[in-house]
Amino acid sequence: MPSPSSRRFLIVINPLASNQASHYLQRLCCALTRKAELYEVWHTTANEQANMRHLQECKTQFSDWVVIGGDGTFNLVVNVLAHSPVRLALIPCGSGNDFARNLFGKNDDPIEVALGEHTQLVDLGLCNDRFFANVLGIGFDGAVVASLYDKQPRRFRRWRYLLIALSQLLGYREQQVHLHGSREKHADCFIAAFANGRYFGGGMQIAPHARIDDGKLDCCWVGKANLLKKLYYLGRIFQGRHLQADVVEYWQDQEFIIPTPDLPIEGDGEFFGVTPAKVQVAVKALNLKVPRHLQ
Repeated sequence: MPSPSSRRFLIVINPLASNQASHYLQRLCCALTRKAELYEVWHTTANEQANMRHLQECKTQFSDWVVIGGDGTFNLVVNVLAHSPVRLALIPCGSGNDFARNLFGKNDDPIEVALGEHTQLVDLGLCNDRFFANVLGIGFDGAVVASLYDKQPRRFRRWRYLLIALSQLLGYREQQVHLHGSREKHADCFIAAFANGRYFGGGMQIAPHARIDDGKLDCCWVGKANLLKKLYYLGRIFQGRHLQADVVEYWQDQEFIIPTPDLPIEGDGEFFGVTPAKVQVAVKALNLKVPRHLQ
């Protein structure tokens, strides 16, 4: 029997995650037991404030954290562990798993990554006082997520998101958005996405040049277009082939200011509130376990 190490694992699992979650949890717990590693399992609840209080209490008690869930659960934990030396791993079991698409190839096993010690300091985004790991958006996607806010159940959320997105797309009117950064924008906007990672919306490659360790956020600005063009561009986003469209602008920056009031904001698929907002990169803010090929 191997001797116990100094590591202590906290496994944070979303009970509403996909059916794979229980399978991954069993595999991970069995592997930790074989290695004589100490661990605890904690299930998130519907009360976000209670989740944050409990996890803050755990911050100094565990050396290694593992999230079994999707982008929303990962966002919760990221807002506890930002700028902490704690090692964090992600086992993707959500509806979209967009952040995980930046990490894992088809041959990578998230369990092996979680059990290892290989980490990389990666960037986060910061919107006002809340961190995001992947993509933050205002405009159409913010309005869709706002319409889902605090509505239960969260199960099947991806399909509810798609249904609401399609219904709102028919009548959505672009809003005048004022944006300060290395570029100045004051125009009708369909989507303004600020990306640390490449994907959102369940695999849409909104920011094909984004990297989670480059010290920048990628802005994808989609201006006003008719319904047919919107549908066409949305289809091209899955392959990251929308950047040549005449209504799309794309650039990188470290900070963006949106003074326009009352625009809904979504980050990592969660409702962040409304503008005005300051969006900036938090460089090397997360100690993330990654597959070896990313190092």
